[in-house]
Amino acid sequence: EERVQKSFPHPIDKWAIADAQSAIEKRKRRNPLLLPVDKIHPSLKEVLGYKVDYHVSLYIVAVLEYISADILKLAGNYVFNIRHYEISQQDIKVSMCADKVLMDMFDQDDDIGLVSLCEEEPCSSGELNYYDLVRTEIAEERQYLRELNMIIKVFREAFLSDKKLFKSSEIEKIFSNISDIHELTVKLLGLIEDTVEMTDEGSP
Repeated sequence: EERVQKSFPHPIDKWAIADAQSAIEKRKRRNPLLLPVDKIHPSLKEVLGYKVDYHVSLYIVAVLEYISADILKLAGNYVFNIRHYEISQQDIKVSMCADKVLMDMFDQDDDIGLVSLCEEEPCSSGELNYYDLVRTEIAEERQYLRELNMIIKVFREAFLSDKKLFKSSEIEKIFSNISDIHELTVKLLGLIEDTVEMTDEGSP
């Protein structure tokens, strides 16, 4: 538990410890984990060179399962946003590099640091990586546009509905920048989507 607290950044440390403790408590009734603890337990002895208490193995496996599930959840959300149906190794890499907490955790170890991993140049899958990045950008722009629409609809219309509180010129000053950003975002998103559509049509 001390090692997890030292190695894992907040809030992953608390969640991982809670899952591990829960796994130990539920062990008496049933196996709450998906990973095969019975197979991993003897493997730890081979790797470490000494016997490990079963509950220690259970704790370690529970922490690993939590981290694995967290990474897969991030990758799943990323794949959903780019409209793919299968998680690839590259998807997991991109997802981990986009998560600051995971970056902080893995960069404590030089052997598995994510900074160098994220800075690596793509090799044979360059076109796929570029396509994925464009799809991700489109998803982010759409989300940003929805948030701008919400701001304008919720706040600007409330100001306009009560003309006694604010003059039209005052409302214009307050929301002019947001309106300009909204207009620019609509144009940018439209251009990106048109470019992707033309590229798809021109692909063999």
